[in-house]
Amino acid sequence: MNSNGNMFEDLVVRHISQLTTGEENDTVESLLKSDNSFRQLYREYKFVWEQAALTDDVVSQDWGSIRSRMGLNISRSRSPFSSLLRVAATLALLISVSSGLWVYWNVPGYGRWVVFETGASADSIVLPDQSIAFLNRNSSLKFLNAFKGSERNVKLDGQGYFEVKSDPSKPFNVEAGAVNVRVVGTAFHLDASRHDGIVELNVTKGTVLVKNRVEETPVYAGEWALAGDKVIGKGYSKDQNFLSWKTGVLEFNKASLKEIALALSRHFTEIESFEISGNQTDILVTTRFRSESLDDIIDELGVHFQKNFALENGVLTITD
Repeated sequence: MNSNGNMFEDLVVRHISQLTTGEENDTVESLLKSDNSFRQLYREYKFVWEQAALTDDVVSQDWGSIRSRMGLNISRSRSPFSSLLRVAATLALLISVSSGLWVYWNVPGYGRWVVFETGASADSIVLPDQSIAFLNRNSSLKFLNAFKGSERNVKLDGQGYFEVKSDPSKPFNVEAGAVNVRVVGTAFHLDASRHDGIVELNVTKGTVLVKNRVEETPVYAGEWALAGDKVIGKGYSKDQNFLSWKTGVLEFNKASLKEIALALSRHFTEIESFEISGNQTDILVTTRFRSESLDDIIDELGVHFQKNFALENGVLTITD
């Protein structure tokens, strides 16, 4: 990566760490307004930094180390034809064959490509190698109808959980935006539904190698990772409910009001955001819900936290 890029990365890290001067702060504000590349880089670092700060046991917060790792003829020929009729006939055949080949190679559902999509509910599919992919609502998985060659490649849009059939000779790769995860035989959850391109990974079994344009990092069972186009951060997984969409179970062990509100917003599509106002509470709640309705859950939580829960226009409001 050029020296200008390295300077920007150093500036971002120091600004997030609140170590910049007044003049540097002005520079950051100016770049955020005028430079799309800088704005994306800043969003990735800030999001991963903030998420890592939410957990006590952080495996990788060494931003100096991360910073040091940031580096970054087609010709056409035409055969002469002896007559206009021959030209027309040849072109018609060429168009027909080319169109058929293009559809076969590129259009999902008509040839070698398959697209599995979910709508308002989660669903699962058995892949050609007998691996199983579980997809959350409004997600899709694109893959070849037969895993030929030396690798098994799929592309995820949305959120999924994979139970991968072990085959050391044929790695299993999931493309999710600018991030790629690579495994042999393991189980993991991948959330690629964020609009800013940040991908969340939770490993439940085995080891997953997560890779972006700059680096690659192994993530082990019991760990999570957040990865963007240029930055990866990871830590010990403390979220018990990242698979609640699959299991139907929400479980909390000495959880704070904010932690529970965040889990509810991820679990229920009708909650677009949440707001907590009024007096802060130190109450920690241990409880478990299995397929209960949102109304029943917030009624119980209102008793636990001695707060009022109300959902209106997609916003869950929590007040005294």
